Amino acid sequence: MAVAKKGKIDSVGLKELLVDYDAYVAAYPNDTFSANYLFKEADFYRYMHQPERSIRIYSTIYDKYPNYFKRPYSLFLQGFIYENEIRNLDSAHAKYNLFLSIYPTHTLAKDVAITLANLGKTPEQLIKEFETRQQADSLAKASSK
Repeated sequence: MAVAKKGKIDSVGLKELLVDYDAYVAAYPNDTFSANYLFKEADFYRYMHQPERSIRIYSTIYDKYPNYFKRPYSLFLQGFIYENEIRNLDSAHAKYNLFLSIYPTHTLAKDVAITLANLGKTPEQLIKEFETRQQADSLAKASSK
């Protein structure tokens, strides 16, 4: 408890928890808690800087739990991790495109579309595009007066 209050992670306790999650999922693969435990496990591995392991677990959730309410997030997070942690833009692009094709009306869809449009662009490119759009908008407003 004192460790938690200091904001430190109990790595032994966390490893035990992850082992318990795996044991539960192995014993009860069709139970609704299994998908929840896997999602938590993937999050923990992500924060422990193990992105490949996290992606594997999110992929398992996506493949094995079609009715799980966080299934869209498990697909989105695969793309996010490929983009931001592994820096594999091709895989990120594929996951984001799959997300949009399956969940075009999801609350994340607009953000995913914007992310796809900007995937791989440098901050300088994004700034230049923004400035160009602002200039075009200003010219359009001035000509309509």
